[in-house]
Amino acid sequence: MIRLNDRYRRVLAISMPAVFHNFMNIVQSMVDMLFVGRISSVSLASVGVSMQYTTMLYAFMSIVYVGTNVLVSRFYGSKEMDRAGQTVYMMFLFSFVISLPLMYFCVFHSPFLFEILGTDAEVVRDGAIYLSTYSYAMPALFIQGVLFSGLNAIGQTKVPFYISIFGNLINVVLDWVLIFGKFGFPEMGVQGAALATAITIYCQLAVYIWYYLTFSEIRIVSKWDLTLLIRGIRVAVPAWLERIVAHPSYIVLSALVAKFGVDALAGYQVGLRIEGLAFMPGVGFIFASMALVGQGIGAGKPDEAEKDATAAVISASVIMGVLGLLMAVFPHGLARMFTDNEATIENAVWYLRIMGISQVPLAVCFVVSGSLRGAGDTNVTFYINTVSLWGLRILPAWILTFYVTNSVWVYLVAMIESVVRAGILLVRFRSGKWKSIKV
Repeated sequence: MIRLNDRYRRVLAISMPAVFHNFMNIVQSMVDMLFVGRISSVSLASVGVSMQYTTMLYAFMSIVYVGTNVLVSRFYGSKEMDRAGQTVYMMFLFSFVISLPLMYFCVFHSPFLFEILGTDAEVVRDGAIYLSTYSYAMPALFIQGVLFSGLNAIGQTKVPFYISIFGNLINVVLDWVLIFGKFGFPEMGVQGAALATAITIYCQLAVYIWYYLTFSEIRIVSKWDLTLLIRGIRVAVPAWLERIVAHPSYIVLSALVAKFGVDALAGYQVGLRIEGLAFMPGVGFIFASMALVGQGIGAGKPDEAEKDATAAVISASVIMGVLGLLMAVFPHGLARMFTDNEATIENAVWYLRIMGISQVPLAVCFVVSGSLRGAGDTNVTFYINTVSLWGLRILPAWILTFYVTNSVWVYLVAMIESVVRAGILLVRFRSGKWKSIKV
């Protein structure tokens, strides 16, 4: 029997590399923001909103990410490694196909995505330039998501972390060169930031493929098996729908904040980037809980899976709680890293103070949702997260914008919604119904 200390040690051994991997991803976006923030507040706001749209890509990617993770972790738990390799192969092909129409739309229709938010014309212009340039990396991003998920499903979280370090080094250099026009390159501004990120994604994909072909426990088995693809899609569709419906809520929230002016929107984007640092531990523990729950069920040990998931929830809550406290106590210094515009800083400060104290319930939301998805309980997480985000966060915030003159009230609604959603998810998890779900 695994002792408690050993259990936490195992959870941390899988989670922490994933935490640092996601930290490096946030650092990459923060570097972009730091560079473009030196251009203007308009550039800062446009790239920030663009990054929210690029984050929505993960909603589309969830259909391959969740399907890969659930099946590969179960096959790994039951020692069926050939089936795991076939799963990766089928999801690899599928991810490439579904990325193409998304790339086409974003390349040729980016201005529309900014115009519907009611942002200023300058934000529309710069945001469309950033997003259309970035979009050429979508096929590589989707395929990379499958390979990343396969490694996480078997607990090999260190490899993506090392690859993310490699990617950050490339991105910093390319940002400096392409944004500001160094070494004879033209000064490209926000387009340079997008191009640097796109090149980085293709470089990272090349490393992932090399690793799978040489070192990974999962060897890609290039054998067609449509039943595996159907199983993966079937379990992932609710998670996919959840992300598809949920991610636009964050865009809508940006539109609501934009009603209070460009400085409010820029401050909100700065706050989101900083809060992303606190999110990263939660996201890292999602990967661990999904993998361990899937492996436990695959090995016929659902009670051990529950204990692993509980350890992940507690660990994430402690780490995110500490980071949230730092956000609430030192908001001015954190915001000044991105801009010297006092109005933008003040708006970011209010966001950080309010959302800093909601990091523990957010940790619960993240990791419990991940645990339930790892068990294949994706229908329930879809209903809970979707209804909560739109019914308890967006709707009240929208109503308030007609009566208040400060975005602070929007942030307060978001904080309250996180607490309520965490409680509902915990009730579902404690019921144990997810232990008997068939995939």
